Amino acid sequence: MKVKTPIAAALLALAGATGARALTLDGALDAALKNSPALNMARDAADAQRYRKYGARVSRLGEVTAIGNLTRYNLDRTLTPMVPPIKPPFPLSDDTITNVGGSYTLPLFTGFKLSKNISIASLSYEIAKAQSSLTEKQVKFNVYSLFLKGLALKDQLQAKTEQEKALAELHKNVELGVKIGRYASIDIKKVDYQYEMVKAQRQGLENNIASLKAGLDQLTGMGTDDWDFEPAKLKEKDYPPLEDLVKAALLDREEVTVSMKKKQIAAANYSRSKYAYLPEISANYTYFRSIGGGGSVPLWNYGVAAQWSVFDFGKRAFDMVSQKQEYKSAKEAETAQQLAVRREVVDAYDSLRTQIALHEAAVKALAYAKDARNVESVKYQQNAGSMYDLLLSLAQYYDALSQERGAYYGVFISGKYLELSAGEKI
Repeated sequence: MKVKTPIAAALLALAGATGARALTLDGALDAALKNSPALNMARDAADAQRYRKYGARVSRLGEVTAIGNLTRYNLDRTLTPMVPPIKPPFPLSDDTITNVGGSYTLPLFTGFKLSKNISIASLSYEIAKAQSSLTEKQVKFNVYSLFLKGLALKDQLQAKTEQEKALAELHKNVELGVKIGRYASIDIKKVDYQYEMVKAQRQGLENNIASLKAGLDQLTGMGTDDWDFEPAKLKEKDYPPLEDLVKAALLDREEVTVSMKKKQIAAANYSRSKYAYLPEISANYTYFRSIGGGGSVPLWNYGVAAQWSVFDFGKRAFDMVSQKQEYKSAKEAETAQQLAVRREVVDAYDSLRTQIALHEAAVKALAYAKDARNVESVKYQQNAGSMYDLLLSLAQYYDALSQERGAYYGVFISGKYLELSAGEKI
């Protein structure tokens, strides 16, 4: 599928406003990638998930805890326990004892919960990265779309301005013709009526451009409308067949990746709920010094502890059933997302074909309207046509020119949306 080159007469956009700086399409895209709040939020969310993934990984290394306490008793206490045989020298004693030390606990077996937590954290990070990538593509498409719509409005404004000038010139000619008795005086009113309508339409286009620029400023973070659209160099493209685009979308679309990762997280949660029936085993080593009575005594211990929940009134069973249902829902969501992606690609493909047909028709309509305008102008000058027919031909010509410009840029916007739908980098 190929985008056709527009007619040569409409290639150049209206020159930038005096004193306004030119904004290129690439410049707008670069500014959006740096300043878009939505994109920065998505990147920050991905960074947060990345650190959560690191936290889940290092949790298998256990935990070191510092120990410190100061206790004052009403009677002297020994710094160390009294253990048989009790004989001199007796342990130090004091009514104020300070303990300082540390403890290291290492999980030996957690019923595979730690490994599942690590998998879930890694999958969550992959989801956040995919969402960040999707947000970036959406921001770039929105900027591209708004910029090209701005170029279309700019060309349409130029056409409307030319129509306004043509009517002003026609008013002068008709006014002169009325004075010499060549035209009827009512013709001046017909021209003036059409002139006022065109002025209002031009004002509407200017307002639309201002509104569009405000939206583009919001996306790019520029915060000013003191700029003008720089004409973009648009290249025609060939697109693969529809089924190839659908296959690419199912492989590359971030939404498909996210739904798949969410299903994997649901599967991991389901597995983790089964492992809740297994015991947890950990090892611990503790060392501290007990200080008091003018000296200090080292104390240490190590050991292995096991914890196994025997009965919880069905809590784990209910959780396992719940996680199983979550997993089934996630599988259905993945299927639904794949179907939605296929539909979007088909819609985008058909939309591009429709837009290309509209542009081809607009080019032909413009050529016809131009010929009709020239014929009606000659007929009116020769008193063989009416003012109504002349004004109608002028309106049809400039409307056709505006439609051709809108259809032309619409082809490229539709093509870019097809690329976005197919998951390709834009």
